[in-house]
This record gives sequence, structure tokens and C-alpha cells, in this order.
Amino acid sequence: MEIGLSPAYGDTLIESYIADAVVLNPVLLCDVPSRQVVSLIFNGLVREGGYLKLTADLAATWEVLDSGREILFHLRDGVRWHDGHPFSAEDVVFTWQKIMDPATVGYERCNFSSVETMEIIDPLTVRVKYGKPFAPALYCWTIGIIPAHIFRGETDINTSRYNRAPVGTGPFRFANWAPHEQIILEANEDYFNGRPYFSRYIYRVIPDPSMAFLSLTRGDIDLVELTPDQYVKQASSKEFLSRFNVFRCNSRLYTYLGFNLINPLFQDPNIRLALTMATDRKRIIDEILYGFGAPLTGPFPPSFWAYNQEIEPYPYDPEKARQLLKKSGWTDSDGDGVLDRDGHRLEFRLSTNNGNEMRRLASTLIRDLWAEIGVRVILDFVEWSVLMDLCDYKSFDALILGWSNDGDPDPFARFHSSEIPDKAAGKVADNFCSYVNPEADELLESGRTSFDFEKRKEIYHRFHSIVHQDMPYIFLFSQNRLIAVHNRIHGINVAPSGIRWNLEKWYTPQQMQKY
Repeated sequence: MEIGLSPAYGDTLIESYIADAVVLNPVLLCDVPSRQVVSLIFNGLVREGGYLKLTADLAATWEVLDSGREILFHLRDGVRWHDGHPFSAEDVVFTWQKIMDPATVGYERCNFSSVETMEIIDPLTVRVKYGKPFAPALYCWTIGIIPAHIFRGETDINTSRYNRAPVGTGPFRFANWAPHEQIILEANEDYFNGRPYFSRYIYRVIPDPSMAFLSLTRGDIDLVELTPDQYVKQASSKEFLSRFNVFRCNSRLYTYLGFNLINPLFQDPNIRLALTMATDRKRIIDEILYGFGAPLTGPFPPSFWAYNQEIEPYPYDPEKARQLLKKSGWTDSDGDGVLDRDGHRLEFRLSTNNGNEMRRLASTLIRDLWAEIGVRVILDFVEWSVLMDLCDYKSFDALILGWSNDGDPDPFARFHSSEIPDKAAGKVADNFCSYVNPEADELLESGRTSFDFEKRKEIYHRFHSIVHQDMPYIFLFSQNRLIAVHNRIHGINVAPSGIRWNLEKWYTPQQMQKY
């Protein structure tokens, strides 16, 4: 630590992101923007540290018993909710009950369905019993715990006013939410792990990356994720680096193009393989990511132990793609450049979210590459909340999105056939591409019940192979994150889990404070 630059309380940290949060309730989370804000307001029983290991959070200690069938959580004493009400074991059990309540429109049920019973031993001790061993169990308890005394009085958790004015136990308290503009949080003076140094945290919504970069250089925000072209062309000058630190982080995020498999067009494996082989992933990485990424072949980031390194990506081979389409009966009968069959043109919509420049550019390049083999793609750039609705209702043709993995690679929620959403029946889930494969289901179930690392590795490598062969997705790339932060902000510790994991410990030295 530099002399005179010691930690000090005060100042405001302003971070920008391309989309607004959807809901500020851990039980209902479905998106990254909401998760970023929720992580500062709520705590889980455990949390993932910077080096991907679980550490204490609301649970001071825990014991894993009976070969993984039981976890005994010993909760911290003296923790209070932001409204002053004491935190207790009752809140933990209530959170699980609301997750499992069929009336709750949430995505977490599959992660807690193996819980057989939850028992309050005393106000600071909870016993969780599983019907069978459940390997990701501890990671699942990183979910934020919600206050029983608040939500017990609500008739419908899905529409509760506290989803937009949350009460948590975390380092920051909710202050204000101006939709599509910003969310303001204030320091929790009574935080059990020590008051955060910043007095305020502001999450500002700036959908346009160029406007976000301008806001950064103008001094209106302090932290922004750069696009690769911004990093290469604008963020490497001496003037920029005299004011900002730029961090290059490994990402647990991968980007994919998913097919809606209830669409008869994509039920033909020749179509999926042809589109995969007509996608030049190397060109996407070179031209759009400027090399800050890597191709991948399956449902894990390449740095994960679950990733099967032996699988080779499908080659870029547009001629082979044309042959596959012809094999399925698609020809250009009228010479307009678009293949057709039985009076129907080979065309569909490709959707992604506004504001993500890499996805926009990748979508445009893929559209042009597919046009070369006679496929017409209509690009559909929509707001984040609209895209989430398209997923929940399965009302898309194909889409480009990304998944971010936790420390445990369990992909059950995204690929098991039981996790196909049915919004009409009130079920939201992550397998919105409607992927079904009985062997894959068996592997996903086995991967959750084995505590043997080598066995789990073998299971997920086999699952990786099956998904690669079935192609519910075109796995596009895993990218590096490039994050610019104003250099008055200190205490940042870049780790395998990223940059934000210790945000409550960031600070501005007294003499450098701005607000």
C-alpha cells in the first residue's frame, strides 16, 4: 500500500451496464444484471471467494455429514436485516420453502429439489437433509437468503413490492431504482463483515457501449466493461492509462447460438450441422473479439475441469454445409439466392439483446456467412426483458446468448429435459431450447449424485461429447473480460472468479475522493 493512500470511508462507485435489472429477489433471479445488484444486497449461507473456493457468509461454519446426505449449517450470530430485524434459521428455511413453492415463478427449484427436509435445530442452526447425495449442494447455498418477516406477509412473491425495494443483509442497502436509468445502493453501516468503504454504489444503465465509454472518459462513471475494439483502439493510449486501470480477466462466460428445437426446421440434424459448419468461429474471434477469446465445443468454459479437451470443433466448411442442406431437400428452385423446399423459404429470425456489441457484430457476421449457403436470417435486436420473455415462452427461432458458470460446473438446469419452461403453466426454466436426450438426462442426474471427482469428470466429459454431437447450440466462443476502472479506486484484486468478488473492500483514498 502506498503511503498516504490508505483505505478510507466515503465516495461513490458508479458502474455501468448495458441492461437494467429485472428483479431484485434472489429467489426469482434469471439474468446477469439483476444478479450483479442482488449480490451486493443479499448474502448466501456460503459465498464463492476469489479463487473459486467456498467461504463463510451467513453461515459461520458447516458440516457435511452422512456421505453428503446432510449439511449442518451454524449461522452467524448478531446478523441483522437492513430494517434491523434479526436474521435467523427461520429465514433460511423460509427461503427454501419459497423456492420450492409451485406458485413461485423462479429458476432455482431444480437446485433444491433433492432437499428432503430442513430442520431448525435452534435459531442459529439448520440441518438440511438430502434424499440422496447431491454434489453441488454447497454451491447451491450461495443463493441469497430472503427475509421471512418481510415476505411472509406478501400474498404473491412474484409480484411483491419488495422485489423492487429489497431488504437484505448485504454490504449495501437499497435506496432507489429509476427503471432503465439507475439503481442506487447505500453502505450498510452495520454489515457483519465490516462496513463497505464506499458510501454509495450506483448501477447505471447505458445500453450503448460507445456512450458508456464516453461517460467513462467524461468522468460520469467509474467502471465499465470494454468491447475488444474499444480496448485495442481507445483504451491503450498514455492519456487513457494515466486515468484508468484496465484489467483483463478470465471469464466463466461462454457465448452460444441456441436453436429452438420445438421448431420443425431445427429438428433436422442436417440443418443444425450445416449451420454449424457454415459458422466461421475463428473469424468471429479474430475480427470481433480481436483475439481476446477462444473457440469451444461444449457447455463449459475451456478452463473448467469438466470441459472435454479431446473433442475437436466442427470445421468451417461451407461446401459441406451446402451438401447437407441439399441432402435434406433444400434447393434454390427460383434462383433468388435463398433455398426453398415445398414452397417454403429457408429463413428464420436470429434474436439477441440490444447493447451487447459483440453479439450484434457476431449476429451480423453469421447472417452474412449463412446467406452464402442460401439461408436467409432476419436479425432481431430486442431489449433484455423482451429477450427473457422470448426464452420463457419459447417464442424464438434461434438466439445468441451466454451462460456464466459457477464454481461447480453442473449444467443440469440448462440441458435436462425436466427443465424445459412452460410459461402457460407458470414454469420458468433454463432449457428454453427444449433439448431432450435420455442418455444426457441420465448423465446429468449421475453427475449430481457423485462425490468422486474423477467419476464426475468422466460423466461430464461424456455429456460434453453428446451435446457436441446433438448440437442444440452452436458453441461460439469463450471470451476474456476487459474492464476499465478509474485509478482513484483501490483494493481491486483480480482473481480466477473475476474482479467484483471483493467489491465491498474497494476504496478511494481520502485525498482522491470525488463525491
